[in-house]
Amino acid sequence: MTRKNDLLARLQRDVIIGVVREENPEVAMSVARAYAAGGIQNIEITLTTPDALSIIESLRPEFDAKGIAIAAGTVRSANDAAAARRAGAAILVSPHTDLSVIEYATEHDLFCIAGASTPTEIIRAWEAGADLIKVYPAIHLGGPDYIKTIRQPIRDVPMLAGGPVALNQIEAYLDAGVIAMNLAGSIAVPDLVQAGNWQEIETRASLAVSIVRSRNSMQQTPDAPAVIH
Repeated sequence: MTRKNDLLARLQRDVIIGVVREENPEVAMSVARAYAAGGIQNIEITLTTPDALSIIESLRPEFDAKGIAIAAGTVRSANDAAAARRAGAAILVSPHTDLSVIEYATEHDLFCIAGASTPTEIIRAWEAGADLIKVYPAIHLGGPDYIKTIRQPIRDVPMLAGGPVALNQIEAYLDAGVIAMNLAGSIAVPDLVQAGNWQEIETRASLAVSIVRSRNSMQQTPDAPAVIH
């Protein structure tokens, strides 16, 4: 299995990418660690966070030891992609489709998640070489119903629900056909972040993980492993 296939498989298994988008680097580090403590195995540091590259670089050894994949979010150019790679990110996430980002990811064996909204954009991003398409912003496009509708003619394209995604909508998005989703404000609730209540953020992360694990245990049997779309 190639590195990209391995990342796709783990995203399908883990489902959740915990997104860190904060205004303070120390707060961002605390949120990322609370996600990790709650069991989230894929954590995205957005480049809109101050000192995001330093945060990625600092967290990488710690997260590598725990088997946690680090993604760089809001990657909007090949220069952003290169900087994220140097910092240690294995996954690039964009809010849009930028061919230079996809090409850079392909050249350097990085997993690329490209943002798109319409069926035309989704197919173009997929055909350009993105590994996973982030339907963004999913809730404002119609939520799970929109995903379910567009997946009827585009079943071969793996999709991620771009946030915000509420905890009580996790299963609905999975039922609609996405293989993964971004979670941010539904776990790192702004009031909790402002209060520095990292324990409650960890608890909410653990709840999200338990929802996914419970679903996986109900759907899988020893003779029927999960299928990658």
